[in-house]
Amino acid sequence: MKTNEMASDGTPQNHQNLSGSISYRKIISEKFDKCCGKENAFSLFLIEKASGIRTTDGYEREVHDGELHFIFSGQENSWELKKESQTEIEQICIPDVVFNTFGNYLKYPFSHYIQIGGISLSEESLEKFKYEFSNMYKELHEGKEGLLTAEFRLKVIMLMLSREIYKMHYEKRMNSACLLSRFITLVFEYFREERSVKFYADKLAVTNNYLNVLCTKHLGRTATGIISGELLAEIKQYLIVSNISVKELAIQMNFSTINSFYAFFKKYTGMTPKEFQNTYKGISVKDTVPEDL
Repeated sequence: MKTNEMASDGTPQNHQNLSGSISYRKIISEKFDKCCGKENAFSLFLIEKASGIRTTDGYEREVHDGELHFIFSGQENSWELKKESQTEIEQICIPDVVFNTFGNYLKYPFSHYIQIGGISLSEESLEKFKYEFSNMYKELHEGKEGLLTAEFRLKVIMLMLSREIYKMHYEKRMNSACLLSRFITLVFEYFREERSVKFYADKLAVTNNYLNVLCTKHLGRTATGIISGELLAEIKQYLIVSNISVKELAIQMNFSTINSFYAFFKKYTGMTPKEFQNTYKGISVKDTVPEDL
Protein backbone atom coordinates (compact mmCIF):
# COMPACT_ATOMS: atom_id res chain seq x y z
CA MET A 1 0.00 0.00 0.00
CA LYS A 2 1.20 3.48 -0.78
CA THR A 3 1.19 5.56 2.34
CA ASN A 4 2.02 9.08 3.30
CA GLU A 5 5.36 7.97 4.74
CA MET A 6 6.45 11.28 6.26
CA ALA A 7 4.53 13.67 8.49
CA SER A 8 4.68 17.43 7.98
CA ASP A 9 7.51 17.69 10.51
CA GLY A 10 9.61 15.09 8.63
CA THR A 11 9.04 12.22 11.09
CA PRO A 12 7.90 8.82 9.79
CA GLN A 13 4.13 8.31 9.80
CA ASN A 14 4.61 4.60 10.44
CA HIS A 15 6.11 4.98 13.91
CA GLN A 16 6.74 2.39 16.61
CA ASN A 17 7.19 3.18 20.29
CA LEU A 18 10.27 2.34 22.37
CA SER A 19 9.27 -1.27 23.02
CA GLY A 20 8.35 -1.85 19.37
CA SER A 21 4.79 -2.68 20.42
CA ILE A 22 1.96 -0.29 19.56
CA SER A 23 2.28 1.27 16.11
CA TYR A 24 0.38 3.94 14.21
CA ARG A 25 0.20 4.97 10.59
CA LYS A 26 -1.88 7.26 8.47
CA ILE A 27 -2.81 6.00 5.02
CA ILE A 28 -3.42 8.47 2.23
CA SER A 29 -3.51 6.59 -1.03
CA GLU A 30 -5.65 4.92 -3.66
CA LYS A 31 -4.41 1.41 -2.81
CA PHE A 32 -4.28 -0.68 0.31
CA ASP A 33 -2.31 -3.67 -0.97
CA LYS A 34 0.24 -3.84 1.86
CA CYS A 35 -2.51 -4.64 4.36
CA CYS A 36 -3.32 -8.00 2.81
CA GLY A 37 -2.69 -11.37 4.42
CA LYS A 38 -2.44 -12.32 8.08
CA GLU A 39 -0.86 -10.30 10.85
CA ASN A 40 -0.06 -11.37 14.39
CA ALA A 41 -1.76 -8.27 15.73
CA PHE A 42 -5.08 -6.63 16.45
CA SER A 43 -5.68 -3.63 14.18
CA LEU A 44 -8.11 -0.74 14.35
CA PHE A 45 -8.80 1.19 11.13
CA LEU A 46 -10.49 4.57 11.48
CA ILE A 47 -11.99 5.22 8.03
CA GLU A 48 -12.32 8.97 7.70
CA LYS A 49 -12.65 8.75 3.91
CA ALA A 50 -12.65 5.62 1.73
CA SER A 51 -14.88 3.53 -0.47
CA GLY A 52 -14.58 -0.08 -1.56
CA ILE A 53 -14.58 -3.62 -0.21
CA ARG A 54 -12.76 -5.25 2.70
CA THR A 55 -12.57 -9.05 2.66
CA THR A 56 -11.83 -10.81 5.94
CA ASP A 57 -11.73 -14.60 6.17
CA GLY A 58 -13.68 -14.78 2.91
CA TYR A 59 -16.45 -12.43 4.08
CA GLU A 60 -16.89 -9.19 2.12
CA ARG A 61 -17.82 -5.96 3.83
CA GLU A 62 -18.37 -2.58 2.17
CA VAL A 63 -16.13 0.28 3.25
CA HIS A 64 -17.61 3.75 3.74
CA ASP A 65 -16.65 7.12 5.20
CA GLY A 66 -16.98 7.46 8.96
CA GLU A 67 -16.45 3.84 9.99
CA LEU A 68 -14.26 1.98 12.45
CA HIS A 69 -13.03 -1.45 11.32
CA PHE A 70 -11.27 -4.00 13.55
CA ILE A 71 -9.28 -7.07 12.56
CA PHE A 72 -8.02 -9.70 14.97
CA SER A 73 -4.72 -11.53 14.90
CA GLY A 74 -4.65 -14.38 12.40
CA GLN A 75 -7.58 -13.19 10.29
CA GLU A 76 -7.00 -13.31 6.52
CA ASN A 77 -7.60 -9.79 5.29
CA SER A 78 -7.53 -7.78 2.04
CA TRP A 79 -8.81 -4.42 0.82
CA GLU A 80 -10.02 -3.27 -2.57
CA LEU A 81 -10.58 0.46 -2.41
CA LYS A 82 -11.88 2.46 -5.33
CA LYS A 83 -9.06 4.30 -7.09
CA GLU A 84 -11.24 7.31 -7.79
CA SER A 85 -12.24 7.76 -4.13
CA GLN A 86 -10.21 9.78 -1.65
CA THR A 87 -8.57 7.70 1.07
CA GLU A 88 -7.84 8.86 4.61
CA ILE A 89 -7.41 6.02 7.07
CA GLU A 90 -5.69 5.88 10.45
CA GLN A 91 -4.48 2.53 11.73
CA ILE A 92 -3.41 1.48 15.20
CA CYS A 93 -1.72 -1.92 15.31
CA ILE A 94 -1.39 -3.83 18.59
CA PRO A 95 0.78 -6.99 18.50
CA ASP A 96 -0.43 -10.10 20.33
CA VAL A 97 1.92 -9.66 23.26
CA VAL A 98 0.43 -6.22 23.97
CA PHE A 99 -3.14 -7.15 23.07
CA ASN A 100 -3.04 -9.89 25.71
CA THR A 101 -2.93 -7.05 28.25
CA PHE A 102 -5.27 -4.55 26.63
CA GLY A 103 -7.78 -6.96 25.10
CA ASN A 104 -9.72 -7.22 28.36
CA TYR A 105 -10.93 -3.65 27.78
CA LEU A 106 -13.13 -5.02 25.01
CA LYS A 107 -16.22 -5.73 27.08
CA TYR A 108 -17.86 -8.35 24.87
CA PRO A 109 -16.62 -11.77 23.67
CA PHE A 110 -14.09 -11.45 20.84
CA SER A 111 -16.37 -13.58 18.66
CA HIS A 112 -18.93 -10.75 18.68
CA TYR A 113 -16.38 -8.22 17.42
CA ILE A 114 -15.12 -10.67 14.80
CA GLN A 115 -18.65 -11.27 13.54
CA ILE A 116 -19.43 -7.54 13.33
CA GLY A 117 -16.07 -6.53 11.81
CA GLY A 118 -16.75 -2.81 11.74
CA ILE A 119 -19.25 -0.15 12.75
CA SER A 120 -20.59 3.13 11.40
CA LEU A 121 -19.88 6.12 13.62
CA SER A 122 -21.96 9.20 14.27
CA GLU A 123 -20.26 12.54 13.52
CA GLU A 124 -19.75 13.05 17.24
CA SER A 125 -18.23 9.59 17.77
CA LEU A 126 -16.02 9.95 14.68
CA GLU A 127 -14.57 13.20 16.03
CA LYS A 128 -13.87 11.56 19.39
CA PHE A 129 -12.02 8.66 17.78
CA LYS A 130 -10.07 11.05 15.51
CA TYR A 131 -8.98 12.96 18.60
CA GLU A 132 -7.77 9.81 20.35
CA PHE A 133 -6.02 8.42 17.25
CA SER A 134 -4.21 11.68 16.45
CA ASN A 135 -3.02 12.03 20.04
CA MET A 136 -1.88 8.43 20.03
CA TYR A 137 0.37 9.29 17.07
CA LYS A 138 1.86 12.30 18.88
CA GLU A 139 2.47 10.41 22.10
CA LEU A 140 4.32 7.58 20.37
CA HIS A 141 6.99 10.15 19.48
CA GLU A 142 7.54 11.39 23.04
CA GLY A 143 9.68 8.66 24.61
CA LYS A 144 8.82 6.93 27.88
CA GLU A 145 6.41 9.61 29.13
CA GLY A 146 4.53 9.56 25.86
CA LEU A 147 4.44 5.76 25.88
CA LEU A 148 2.67 5.70 29.25
CA THR A 149 0.09 8.20 28.00
CA ALA A 150 -0.34 6.27 24.75
CA GLU A 151 -1.04 3.07 26.68
CA PHE A 152 -3.67 4.88 28.76
CA ARG A 153 -5.19 6.29 25.58
CA LEU A 154 -5.34 2.79 24.12
CA LYS A 155 -7.49 1.72 27.08
CA VAL A 156 -9.82 4.63 26.36
CA ILE A 157 -10.08 3.67 22.68
CA MET A 158 -10.92 0.07 23.57
CA LEU A 159 -13.62 1.19 26.01
CA MET A 160 -15.00 3.63 23.43
CA LEU A 161 -15.22 0.79 20.92
CA SER A 162 -17.12 -1.36 23.41
CA ARG A 163 -19.55 1.50 24.04
CA GLU A 164 -20.17 1.91 20.31
CA ILE A 165 -20.82 -1.83 19.98
CA TYR A 166 -23.32 -1.58 22.81
CA LYS A 167 -25.11 1.43 21.33
CA MET A 168 -25.32 0.09 17.79
CA HIS A 169 -25.72 -3.67 18.23
CA TYR A 170 -26.97 -4.48 21.72
CA GLU A 171 -29.11 -1.57 22.80
CA LYS A 172 -31.35 -2.03 19.75
CA ARG A 173 -31.96 -5.65 20.72
CA MET A 174 -32.62 -4.94 24.37
CA ASN A 175 -35.90 -6.43 25.49
CA SER A 176 -38.46 -3.72 26.28
CA ALA A 177 -39.42 -5.38 29.54
CA CYS A 178 -35.76 -5.41 30.62
CA LEU A 179 -35.33 -1.73 29.81
CA LEU A 180 -38.54 -0.77 31.62
CA SER A 181 -37.48 -2.84 34.62
CA ARG A 182 -34.21 -0.92 34.75
CA PHE A 183 -36.12 2.34 34.40
CA ILE A 184 -38.39 1.54 37.35
CA THR A 185 -35.37 0.52 39.43
CA LEU A 186 -33.69 3.84 38.63
CA VAL A 187 -36.87 5.76 39.52
CA PHE A 188 -36.98 4.06 42.93
CA GLU A 189 -33.36 5.09 43.49
CA TYR A 190 -33.41 8.67 42.21
CA PHE A 191 -36.97 10.05 42.20
CA ARG A 192 -36.38 12.35 45.20
CA GLU A 193 -33.51 14.13 43.44
CA GLU A 194 -34.11 13.62 39.71
CA ARG A 195 -37.42 14.36 38.03
CA SER A 196 -36.45 14.89 34.38
CA VAL A 197 -37.03 12.16 31.81
CA LYS A 198 -33.68 13.08 30.26
CA PHE A 199 -31.79 11.97 33.37
CA TYR A 200 -33.27 8.46 33.19
CA ALA A 201 -33.06 8.25 29.39
CA ASP A 202 -29.35 9.12 29.56
CA LYS A 203 -28.80 6.43 32.19
CA LEU A 204 -30.45 3.90 29.89
CA ALA A 205 -28.69 5.20 26.74
CA VAL A 206 -32.00 5.84 24.92
CA THR A 207 -33.80 9.00 23.80
CA ASN A 208 -36.43 10.77 25.90
CA ASN A 209 -39.04 10.05 23.25
CA TYR A 210 -38.22 6.33 23.07
CA LEU A 211 -38.51 5.96 26.85
CA ASN A 212 -41.85 7.77 26.86
CA VAL A 213 -43.18 5.62 24.02
CA LEU A 214 -42.20 2.41 25.84
CA CYS A 215 -43.76 3.57 29.12
CA THR A 216 -47.00 4.64 27.44
CA LYS A 217 -47.24 1.45 25.40
CA HIS A 218 -46.43 -1.06 28.14
CA LEU A 219 -47.26 0.75 31.40
CA GLY A 220 -50.08 3.04 30.31
CA ARG A 221 -48.36 6.16 31.64
CA THR A 222 -45.65 8.49 30.41
CA ALA A 223 -42.19 8.35 31.96
CA THR A 224 -42.93 11.71 33.62
CA GLY A 225 -46.13 10.26 35.06
CA ILE A 226 -44.28 7.31 36.55
CA ILE A 227 -41.61 9.53 38.13
CA SER A 228 -44.21 11.97 39.45
CA GLY A 229 -46.37 9.13 40.73
CA GLU A 230 -43.56 7.73 42.84
CA LEU A 231 -42.74 11.18 44.19
CA LEU A 232 -46.40 11.92 44.95
CA ALA A 233 -46.83 8.62 46.79
CA GLU A 234 -43.77 9.40 48.94
CA ILE A 235 -45.04 12.89 49.77
CA LYS A 236 -48.48 11.57 50.70
CA GLN A 237 -46.92 8.90 52.91
CA TYR A 238 -45.08 11.61 54.86
CA LEU A 239 -48.15 13.82 55.11
CA ILE A 240 -50.29 10.96 56.42
CA VAL A 241 -47.98 9.19 58.87
CA SER A 242 -45.51 11.85 60.06
CA ASN A 243 -45.57 15.21 61.75
CA ILE A 244 -43.02 16.80 59.41
CA SER A 245 -43.87 20.37 58.37
CA VAL A 246 -44.76 21.12 54.78
CA LYS A 247 -41.69 23.35 54.47
CA GLU A 248 -39.36 20.62 55.76
CA LEU A 249 -40.97 18.08 53.44
CA ALA A 250 -40.47 20.35 50.43
CA ILE A 251 -36.77 20.63 51.29
CA GLN A 252 -36.45 16.90 51.89
CA MET A 253 -38.00 16.19 48.48
CA ASN A 254 -35.57 18.60 46.81
CA PHE A 255 -38.06 21.19 45.56
CA SER A 256 -36.37 24.51 44.79
CA THR A 257 -39.10 26.56 46.49
CA ILE A 258 -42.13 25.98 48.69
CA ASN A 259 -44.28 27.39 45.88
CA SER A 260 -43.06 24.78 43.40
CA PHE A 261 -43.84 22.09 45.97
CA TYR A 262 -47.38 23.44 46.42
CA ALA A 263 -47.87 23.69 42.64
CA PHE A 264 -46.74 20.10 42.07
CA PHE A 265 -48.95 18.70 44.80
CA LYS A 266 -52.06 20.67 43.85
CA LYS A 267 -51.65 19.78 40.17
CA TYR A 268 -52.18 16.08 40.94
CA THR A 269 -54.52 16.21 43.96
CA GLY A 270 -56.49 19.44 43.63
CA MET A 271 -55.60 20.22 47.25
CA THR A 272 -52.84 21.90 49.17
CA PRO A 273 -50.60 19.61 51.24
CA LYS A 274 -52.27 20.81 54.45
CA GLU A 275 -55.78 20.22 53.08
CA PHE A 276 -54.74 16.74 52.05
CA GLN A 277 -53.20 16.06 55.45
CA ASN A 278 -56.39 17.14 57.26
CA THR A 279 -58.60 15.10 54.93
CA TYR A 280 -56.64 11.87 54.68
CA LYS A 281 -55.03 11.34 58.07
CA GLY A 282 -55.16 7.62 58.81
CA ILE A 283 -56.08 6.53 55.24
CA SER A 284 -53.82 4.17 53.28
CA VAL A 285 -51.67 6.11 50.85
CA LYS A 286 -52.37 3.66 48.02
CA ASP A 287 -55.97 4.87 47.97
CA THR A 288 -54.90 8.46 47.31
CA VAL A 289 -52.75 8.18 44.16
CA PRO A 290 -54.68 8.99 40.92
CA GLU A 291 -54.82 6.00 38.56
CA ASP A 292 -54.10 8.15 35.50
CA LEU A 293 -51.06 10.01 36.87
